[in-house]
Amino acid sequence: MLDLIIVTLSTLVSSWTIYNGSISLLGITWRPIERKDISGKTFSLIIPAKNEEKVLGRLLDRLVNLEYDKSKYEVIVIEDGSTDNTLNICKEYEEKYVNTIKCYSLPPSNVPNGKSRALNFALKISKGEIIGIFDADTVPRLDILEYVEPKFKDEYVAAVQGKLIPINIRESPISRLASIEELIYEYSIAGRARIGLFVPIEGTCTFIRKSTIEEVGGWNEFSLTEDLDLSLKLTSKGYKIVYSPTVVSWREVPISLKVLIKQRLRWYRGHLEVSLGKIRKIDWRLIDGMLIVLTPVFMVLNIVNYFVVLVYSPSLYMITVGLISTASLLSLILIIFIQRRHMIEYFYMIPSFMYMNFIVALNFTAILLEMLRAQRTWVKTERSGKIAGDVMA
Repeated sequence: MLDLIIVTLSTLVSSWTIYNGSISLLGITWRPIERKDISGKTFSLIIPAKNEEKVLGRLLDRLVNLEYDKSKYEVIVIEDGSTDNTLNICKEYEEKYVNTIKCYSLPPSNVPNGKSRALNFALKISKGEIIGIFDADTVPRLDILEYVEPKFKDEYVAAVQGKLIPINIRESPISRLASIEELIYEYSIAGRARIGLFVPIEGTCTFIRKSTIEEVGGWNEFSLTEDLDLSLKLTSKGYKIVYSPTVVSWREVPISLKVLIKQRLRWYRGHLEVSLGKIRKIDWRLIDGMLIVLTPVFMVLNIVNYFVVLVYSPSLYMITVGLISTASLLSLILIIFIQRRHMIEYFYMIPSFMYMNFIVALNFTAILLEMLRAQRTWVKTERSGKIAGDVMA
């Protein structure tokens, strides 16, 4: 009986790893040809900001210089309870770019997700047909709106997600390891888009049709991962979410262990709190989406692979070890591709596998916190404001 349980769970988690690894490799090799257009759709670009004095000016400088008709987009900054110089920086830019930038400051609130609250406020005052969302640490390419705009000509497209690349990969050992983890996920999204599976929005460099976000009731202020929650709701209603490898932005990854733990625990707990809304029909996109939602569970199940030595049946043992070896080899190939493309030293290949075991422990902690109904708090990720990688115009 023990043999069967171990083999079943090991087969399940190894198959999940092979599935996602294969999809990520599809994403790495995807080079679609995308066209620009400037036919005139209007955009409201929203920046939720709290204690962002190190990075807010950098983002605003990019947004006011986008290669798009300046009369066709507005920039809305929603400051929420900052204790640093964020509000003053925002006001300075508002005075300098009076026709483009608008700055608002929200009163205190007790909702778990302050970002969702800020986005919902901005939604009510926005004028654009398309809502663009940028975290303050994001650095977008200057031509992004020209690539985003034509994708909304399809009335079934509810959202467009751009490609996110770490901007500070080589800032610290933690940032290198965190970048590998995030890039594996990023390329898995590209792979999913390539073959028509579930595409989640990621919360920055995200563009959503205003009428559609209003239809689903805005962002969930009680979810720790409002982006994944919204993605499932849109997909369950039959809408498309498009991923574009050409709509590129750079963003920061954590550089310290303390910041990393806080961010990841919020992410992993958030996976366990999403809702599907009203489902019209079950399709492969939703099934694939649920595999993403259940990532913390599959990550924790990796622990069972350490108990394969307890399997006494030679035939079952060989099958299980074969699957584990295939999953590990695929992960190794994926990490090598990512290290080469993003110039991460090969020294970090072995630490990256140790890091993944650490991530398993964090996922276990997230599940435990949910089971104990621990208080849910949306913890803002601290920024360094440094660039340790190449950023294109």
